[in-house]
Amino acid sequence: MGADLEGRCLHELFERQAQKTPDATALVDNETTLTYAELDRRAGALAVHLRSAGVVPDAAVGVYMERCAEYVVAILAAMKAGGAFVPLELAYPASQLEDVLSDCEPSVVLTKDAHAGRLPEWQSSFRMDADEPETPGRDLEPVRVDRENLAFIPYSSGTTGKPKGIANPHRAPVLSYLWRFGVSDYGPGDRVGCSVFFVWEVLRPLLRGGASYVIGDDVIYDPPALIRHLEEHRITEIQMTSSLMEAVLDASGPDLAGRLPGLKTIWVCGEVVTKTLARRLLEALPHTRSFNLYSIAETHEVAVTELRAVVDHPDSTYCPVGRPARPGRLYILDDDLRRVPAGEPGEVCVGGDMLARGFVNLPEKTAERFVPDPFAGEDGARMYRTGDRGRMLPDGHLEIVGRADFRVRIRGYNVELGAVEAAIEENVAVRACVVVSEGGEGEDKRLVAYVVPEPYEDHRFSGWSLDPKTGRSKEIRGVLREALPHYAVPAVYVALDALPIQATSGKVDRKKLPPPPPRQARADRDPATTTLPPEAPRAEKENLLKGIWEEALRLDEGEVEAGDDFFDLGGHSLAAAGLSARVEEGFGVHVSMPLFMEDPTVRGLCDRIEALQRDGDADGSSEVDLKARAVLEPGIAPEGGTEAATLLDAENVFLTGATGFLGAFLLDGLLSSTEARVHCLVRGRDDEDPLETIASNLESYGLSPGRMDRVVPVVGDLGEPLLGMGEERFDELARGTDLVIHAAAAVNLLYPYSALEAPNVGGTREALRLACRHKTKPFHFVSTDGIFPPNAGRCEEDTDLDSLADAREDGYGQTKWVAEKLVREAEGRGLPACVHRPGFISGHSETGASNPRDLLVAILSESLRLGAAPEVEGWRIEMTPVDFVAAAILKIAADPDAPCGTYHLANPNPSPAATVFDRLEDGGYTLERIPHEEWLRRLEAAPPGDGPGAVLRGAAPGAEDLAGGNVYDDRNTRRVLGEDGPRRPDVDGDLVLTYARYFAARGWAPEPSSLQEAGRHRRG
Repeated sequence: MGADLEGRCLHELFERQAQKTPDATALVDNETTLTYAELDRRAGALAVHLRSAGVVPDAAVGVYMERCAEYVVAILAAMKAGGAFVPLELAYPASQLEDVLSDCEPSVVLTKDAHAGRLPEWQSSFRMDADEPETPGRDLEPVRVDRENLAFIPYSSGTTGKPKGIANPHRAPVLSYLWRFGVSDYGPGDRVGCSVFFVWEVLRPLLRGGASYVIGDDVIYDPPALIRHLEEHRITEIQMTSSLMEAVLDASGPDLAGRLPGLKTIWVCGEVVTKTLARRLLEALPHTRSFNLYSIAETHEVAVTELRAVVDHPDSTYCPVGRPARPGRLYILDDDLRRVPAGEPGEVCVGGDMLARGFVNLPEKTAERFVPDPFAGEDGARMYRTGDRGRMLPDGHLEIVGRADFRVRIRGYNVELGAVEAAIEENVAVRACVVVSEGGEGEDKRLVAYVVPEPYEDHRFSGWSLDPKTGRSKEIRGVLREALPHYAVPAVYVALDALPIQATSGKVDRKKLPPPPPRQARADRDPATTTLPPEAPRAEKENLLKGIWEEALRLDEGEVEAGDDFFDLGGHSLAAAGLSARVEEGFGVHVSMPLFMEDPTVRGLCDRIEALQRDGDADGSSEVDLKARAVLEPGIAPEGGTEAATLLDAENVFLTGATGFLGAFLLDGLLSSTEARVHCLVRGRDDEDPLETIASNLESYGLSPGRMDRVVPVVGDLGEPLLGMGEERFDELARGTDLVIHAAAAVNLLYPYSALEAPNVGGTREALRLACRHKTKPFHFVSTDGIFPPNAGRCEEDTDLDSLADAREDGYGQTKWVAEKLVREAEGRGLPACVHRPGFISGHSETGASNPRDLLVAILSESLRLGAAPEVEGWRIEMTPVDFVAAAILKIAADPDAPCGTYHLANPNPSPAATVFDRLEDGGYTLERIPHEEWLRRLEAAPPGDGPGAVLRGAAPGAEDLAGGNVYDDRNTRRVLGEDGPRRPDVDGDLVLTYARYFAARGWAPEPSSLQEAGRHRRG
């Protein structure tokens, strides 16, 4: 790799290769195969148009489309025209897309017709699949660019969420690629899968004669599909994150190496690689070279090593990332930018010629992160502060041990300290602010804000004061509660004249911040021992309740006010249930959950306690006349006749529940099996883009957000009239929608009917109103098997609803019964309606992705964590994988011959609990079988974990709740699904172990040491 190559631009190196191998395959996607000559010709033609459109050297050219062959044509054309391409993610919320476009000011955005409508009207664009390129009337002068001109500008988000562009000249990627070729080169016949790090991957093979294979998001985030794709296309190299690599290994069968014999190279990048993952990878693909790569957008490659060489490294916790690419230009430094002793951790700083120019339009941020390199020995040398913490091992390998950025975990929530500082500076009259966390990694950690008051009045809140003894400020907390989630509001405030500054870096010297006021002891209010008589003063009672809440929620003394809502402070319903024993011990009365939920404040709870002490009413809850509630107003009736389309005919579908568990898989199924636009009801929050909320929910279950261009967020509220949309938006949606799937509900087995009526009954009523208004729309309602009482025996799909009116005592089952009655009433008026009754919706049958808020998931994961399982006579576990439930609902909705009626989706053959635990033991777990009461005691004594087990604290089901169970007839469902429809996965050992592996991967449960041996035993 000579100096002549190092001085070239990226597109010039591609053109050089295209001249060498014009007829070789260069680029492949699902629909297109291009040779080097064809790719070069198409990019050149588009470059002529871009120059006619005003693209000049260093001008930005946006690329806004899915990953495809046209994307690669676009980025090559941008560089050929002298410009720098800017990747614009389809997942960007509208506001973020506008921020990026306003920041980089592209001369033109290259897009497709399907996506052009999301661009701002003021942005010039060219639709590559619809517009005709301009042909200049004269020959254009050759474009003159060199390696210092910009090649591309990727964007990433900072701590406050504002995107920042990274200005990369040709020099940086060219040197990076040439260095990589020295580690692992390409040649004719190589097929490189490009996906996760697309803009970093796709050009590299095209400089050496290999072929780039575009892997779409719908494949890359579906591990079984990804494995099939690699197998079918005989991919020879791919790059993944650690998380994706782990998911692929989880989804692979026993012979992954046999299915991928041509996979020569894997690069793992973007996250720390654990030694456990490395061993799994090396065992699964023993003949593939597996590299651990440390690469950063601002510096390109920093270090790399083969995993086989470091998987058993004796001096590291994680797999080292290898020896530095530029050994003399990598430094481990302390906060004052001084070298730390060998082996000690510090911030990784990188110098050399692979650095970016800096951040676009952010000179202060550039100066903060791209700093003078005092160790280079040359004028003008710079180094980049990565924000990563690392250390050099004795053998010269670099180990990355975490982030140096200021992200902390408070009571289980991740908090960006920079975002908290930004909220304070924006809303409170302060001149400067810095936020730190105090305490260890346990749940007692708290946030402390150091503020420099602003003496001059402005638009921000200035009427605040601090208690010098406690550091509390009721006024500031009140203001910040409107701007931040409850867990991110600092507990303590310290006023300073000025913040201490480091002389060398100009940054805040956090070591010199004074200590905050000490935590306030609770010696005078021990909820476990304090008891108050009924005649005690009201103030004493409220004071005791505040202490109970602060103890339960691990808050500082004084943080709870009488009017605070338990749930606004971070509590949840099952944590509230755990308060019952403390309240009973402190006041001598039992406050039921329905009674507490009527007003979950300290003041409201005190009112209930005093009423019980006065009246002796042990419950106070009133019976609900369900039949009286199940009345559908006359105006909700079809207006447009009874002719209606099926799902396959629908152009617009209205879906509720898309931000839930089942709803995520329904949305994914709608996007993958239809061409419809899906309008999703989503609650509006000031700090979140609704489309981002939906996409994040998909990603949380391993689903791809790659088709979000067909998702239309509808901001509203399930419990409000017209679903919280307002008349105009509701009417517009009613006119345009072709089919309704109502899958949203407030699911809570502890809340009373009154607390759930608005979302579950009212929401169904409003969804029916939408289905009936203007044209008639098929209506699919997701109910529950919970309308049947426990131990009802065999439950038929066509059971008379009226016979179940008094069968349930829990508010959730009652609201779903009323909702079903409303649906049946609408059906009687001519609305085509189906009711789908799932039971326990278990995790995905292939990926294991599970609902962390589910009771059975909590029992199974906690049993694995405890190494013990509860024995309950007659306990049978019913579970139906979520992928089957979603597919069955969509199949019924798509079948024009499916009759209106009820469809049971619960598993008609529940498994004995003992069998389920046996299968876990077959997979390598050790589970002591103990009586249920003993299991509960061990659960209470065990330190709380980070997983679903939290839902069991104070509210674990009793043995009587688990014993027995119902059997659900599903003849209607089986008749419609037929032989060719979705098949219910067997609840066998493989399925149960899939769930266990998912639990282990997320830290909810341990991974048994014998899992691999047991797996080999089963396969043998």
